[in-house]
Amino acid sequence: MDNDLAETAEGIVRRWLPALMEGLDQITDEEQRIKILEFCGRSCAEHDFEEIARIKDEARDREHLLQLINERIPWCGDWVWEDGKVRTVCAACGCPLVVEGYVNRSPTFCLCSRGWVRAVFGEALGEEVNVELVQAIGRGDECCEFLVFPNPLRS
Repeated sequence: MDNDLAETAEGIVRRWLPALMEGLDQITDEEQRIKILEFCGRSCAEHDFEEIARIKDEARDREHLLQLINERIPWCGDWVWEDGKVRTVCAACGCPLVVEGYVNRSPTFCLCSRGWVRAVFGEALGEEVNVELVQAIGRGDECCEFLVFPNPLRS
């Protein structure tokens, strides 16, 4: 790709993504915002699905599965099992788009990370999971905290 064209594309992305997020912030239907952003998070997570498949093949049990995820799937905090749930706390936003300055943190954009977590753990555990975003830096909290609720019948 021509260097000038690449710079132009990056400039467009740096303006376009924040405008998209501002537009999404104005959607009053919260379920629609959740659906859109979690879909985006899933798209981002698909990059990790091949590695997750290898992790699943190697994991001896659920503890080992988390250990391998912590070692091989980049994230802003370590995942741990607590009371049948998977939990992580992040002291800083781990989204590459935020870290690289493409988008600003916002309560709406944090839903994308929730979608990433849902997709990664749905793949890793081989089942639908629920994800609660307990705290979020994008909402003004001091950290991000995610809880993953696997199907209790398969624990």
